[in-house]
Amino acid sequence: MRAEHVFDICLERYRGLRAFLRGQMRAVKLDVPASSGYQWRPDRARAAEYVADFELAGERALDRPSWKGRRRLFVIYFLRGVEYRRAIALVGVPSGTFDWWVTQVKRTVGREFERVGLFPPGRYFHEREIGRGKREQESANLQR
Repeated sequence: MRAEHVFDICLERYRGLRAFLRGQMRAVKLDVPASSGYQWRPDRARAAEYVADFELAGERALDRPSWKGRRRLFVIYFLRGVEYRRAIALVGVPSGTFDWWVTQVKRTVGREFERVGLFPPGRYFHEREIGRGKREQESANLQR
């Protein structure tokens, strides 16, 4: 899978988890039909870990002296979700440069997400649950 797609998938999960942590996403949506299906949510601590890991991995991948503008773009446009035109003004570059930097940021940070295990997001959460289940089982066996 291309690094840009990896970035987009992780960004979607990041934004959903940030909304979840801020209380902007309710467990029950009254305007959605009851048959909409199961909506999985991680425990709050693990969701906060993913959000922090996403931000740190992105900033670490862009930590180059000549990439200060790209790092600023990452924080303003992707992490804070500033609207496109406003983000261009805040970053302070022409729109063509901004678009090129967006592509570079997605590619670079997407590779970093794969390297550190943020992608695929399902595995990030599932491996932790499996590990926790094994530790609980081992603990129960020791107490017997």
